[in-house]
Amino acid sequence: MTCPLTIGDVERIATVLGGELKTDETSWSIEQRNDTGGLEQLVTIHRAVPTPSGEVTLVAVQSRQGFLQLFGCTDFLILEPDEVLFVARSRDRASCLLVGAGRTSTLYADIPLEVLRVKLDQLDPALLLAAMQLSLAEHVLLVEPDGT
Repeated sequence: MTCPLTIGDVERIATVLGGELKTDETSWSIEQRNDTGGLEQLVTIHRAVPTPSGEVTLVAVQSRQGFLQLFGCTDFLILEPDEVLFVARSRDRASCLLVGAGRTSTLYADIPLEVLRVKLDQLDPALLLAAMQLSLAEHVLLVEPDGT
């Protein structure tokens, strides 16, 4: 799979997150630091990680709260004013990693795409937050893999 991001995209993401962009041959890293210069959160985008089923784009977030990874990133969205939603979509499921300028990160994993076709007031309350986050990327997620 080809990396869905360009250097221009990553520069924009770094600006939205208020971080400093570092690059190397295989990845981009965005360092989010506090006012005294201490590293609070590190977002790393590995462009082509080899797996048994082919190369994938991997987005990893390291912070004091933990370590999150999103394998197979297929899309991203800038959520103004200060968040980025990375999305990994398969045929009938999606996962997303939400990263914020306030050094926040949240992972929603393996969500059935059919929840996007149900009215929010008809969903089980346990699904509401994930459905609302994925609905931000609905225009990307409800398109068939062949583009239709």
